[in-house]
Amino acid sequence: MKKLNWFFLVLFSFVAFACDDDDDVELDTTNPSITITSPAAGSTFGPGTVIPLRATVTDNIGLDEIRVNVTDPSGTTRQVDDQSINDFLNDNREKDLDVDIILDANAPAGAYSIAVVAIDEQGNQATQSVNVSVMQ
Repeated sequence: MKKLNWFFLVLFSFVAFACDDDDDVELDTTNPSITITSPAAGSTFGPGTVIPLRATVTDNIGLDEIRVNVTDPSGTTRQVDDQSINDFLNDNREKDLDVDIILDANAPAGAYSIAVVAIDEQGNQATQSVNVSVMQ
């Protein structure tokens, strides 16, 4: 009987210490960071050309999704890219974005806004945009 009591004491001690780390859950309240390197703000493009969008997106814990939206002069926004992040090598913390935005041959002249939206694994969100022009 004495051995059985010691067994249960050791077992419960092990369980108590093994479960102790569950209290150390850290909440992520930090938004992702976005740096757009191309195109430069104020760049001019013609209808039917390609706008090379290059950006670096990082997060302290892990990225979940990156979206690219383009808003034309009429205020219409369209999503041109949507990427789920699955990069196990860097724990989903960094993504080099390389998207070619193809302007329609009939794209209206005027100001366009290109926005990169990053969402991390906890739902924190950041948006960075650059304004360009389309000339006829």
